[in-house]
Amino acid sequence: MNNTILKRHILYILLLPFHLLLLLCMSCKDSDVKTIVKEESLAAKKALQGVWLGEDESVTMRVHGDTIYYADTVLAPVYFKIIDDSLVLRGAHEMRYGIVKQTSNLFQFTNHMGDVVKLTKSHNHSDTLIFEKKESLKVNQNKLIKRDSVITRGEHRYHIYVQVNPSTYKVIRTFYNQDGMMVDKVYYDNIVNVCVYDGGKRVFFRDMYKADFKKYIPTEYFQQSVLSDIVIEDVSADSINLQAYICVPESPTSYVVNMMISETGEMRLSIE
Repeated sequence: MNNTILKRHILYILLLPFHLLLLLCMSCKDSDVKTIVKEESLAAKKALQGVWLGEDESVTMRVHGDTIYYADTVLAPVYFKIIDDSLVLRGAHEMRYGIVKQTSNLFQFTNHMGDVVKLTKSHNHSDTLIFEKKESLKVNQNKLIKRDSVITRGEHRYHIYVQVNPSTYKVIRTFYNQDGMMVDKVYYDNIVNVCVYDGGKRVFFRDMYKADFKKYIPTEYFQQSVLSDIVIEDVSADSINLQAYICVPESPTSYVVNMMISETGEMRLSIE
């Protein structure tokens, strides 16, 4: 046996344990994947189809295909699966609820507080009419809000216009409903146009978006907030002053950002 062949045999013997270790690791990973990936229960999903009533016999939700529709007009539909005796909802956040009991006419599960929620299937066809032609709530009811003010300071006569325009930008607010389920409520944000004239000269003109105030709003509230309004305050020695209101819909949480516009049209933002 020449030296080249001998070296190859030695190298093979040295690398053999590493090959075996690699194969073992690959085998372990395949096994882990099979353990983690769970099959969806299609039979349980089929049994959940239909309209469901709460314990007070009011319509709570409708299940159609792989989507849950809520009776509340502003709750967003949510995609769901049933996996390992759990109801899995995939909205803005993924939530799992343990199924206590399920039959063709009864569905019981535990909410985030550990309470058992009991739903019964409706056999009244008219209950399905509740879910027809539902639309997301539009903040300000899709109406323009216009206001203007004339403020005089020295030789300056400022005419300030503010117009709140409902937009198509969706804002999703997540909260728990009366059954203790996490749900998404959909609103539409606003764009606010601000225009300032000094006599016949336009000093400032800009569409203001919620994103313009992002650095002043805590991250946990920003995604669920809307630019509600911009209000005219006054004129000081060196600026025209307004206040922007960024609010979480149907919540006491709101933030006020000061807008200061100089005589030359430069804008500064600050919070108190």
